[in-house]
Amino acid sequence: MVIHGFDMYRVFISAPGDLQRENDACRSAISEINEKEAMPRKILLVSVGLREHGDISGIRSAVADNIRQCTWFIQVFHDDWGPGNLFRKMFHLALECRDDPAFPMREVVVLLKDDPKESDPQILAFRDELKAVQGLRIVTFAKPDEAGQHLLTVCSEWAASIPTP
Repeated sequence: MVIHGFDMYRVFISAPGDLQRENDACRSAISEINEKEAMPRKILLVSVGLREHGDISGIRSAVADNIRQCTWFIQVFHDDWGPGNLFRKMFHLALECRDDPAFPMREVVVLLKDDPKESDPQILAFRDELKAVQGLRIVTFAKPDEAGQHLLTVCSEWAASIPTP
């Protein structure tokens, strides 16, 4: 057993494979907040999630258990719920955990890639569905580095919200 003296808070990052650069930007933002703000206070935001979102049917239970153990959930979206509505299921599980005090989940944040020229009715309906979710913080961005910059603010707020002894 390694004794490190840090209080750890898990952050689940969910992003479709075509948003890998945004996923990386999320992880980088968490690392930066850890280094500059959290670690000096003996706090560690721990990034968890799938690196590849191929066929997870064999590990869905493990993914759900990971989500249930997280304090925060970041969902990166662009234009749909992904194959087989996989991301819808994970997203709604995170919302359920957020709304149930038996779980540590405090907030669900959506990073939504902006697409002002989008006209597909299905994609627009998907975006409207997200906007209708109560208590959801939606941050829009155009480029991966912009997503990371927004997330620096979010993660800084999270780290600051953790009381230290």
